[in-house]
Amino acid sequence: MTGRGLLHGLWLLVALLAGITAVVAVVRFWPLLNPSIVERAPLAAACDLLTGPCSVAFADGARVRLDIQPRGIPVVHPLRIEVVLSGLQQSQRVELDLAAVDMDMGYNRVVLSPGASPGHWVGQGMLPVCVRGRMTWEARVLITSDAGVRSAPFRFDAVRVVAP
Repeated sequence: MTGRGLLHGLWLLVALLAGITAVVAVVRFWPLLNPSIVERAPLAAACDLLTGPCSVAFADGARVRLDIQPRGIPVVHPLRIEVVLSGLQQSQRVELDLAAVDMDMGYNRVVLSPGASPGHWVGQGMLPVCVRGRMTWEARVLITSDAGVRSAPFRFDAVRVVAP
């Protein structure tokens, strides 16, 4: 085998290994990026997260309260996230997934930490800047327990403020 043929064979082997690695990574991490939801609470359309906390209830009466501060939920600014769960004491993990409703803005999920009291979870996140002046977002509280993942959706509009 010539040096050129050997080099070609090595590149082929590298490409094959890279492809296998990519497939394994997708298979392994797909459930983390797209968890299987066992129950989704109804959207609280009348609630406005820009002005104060919002709550939704699951079919069994369990409740999720979400508060994002500062008020107005500015883009590219640190946000304090607070979730209070009632009737969901067995929660092992709570995350907030921030997704634009009509545009892919990439993966933006915040893992919350247990707060000072049972059912209280806190964390920090940030909305990315967008070329649009106004963007509708869905903040999904993802609650993981032995029974699976429950999702509590909240919608709000973020407005990009342009400095003078």
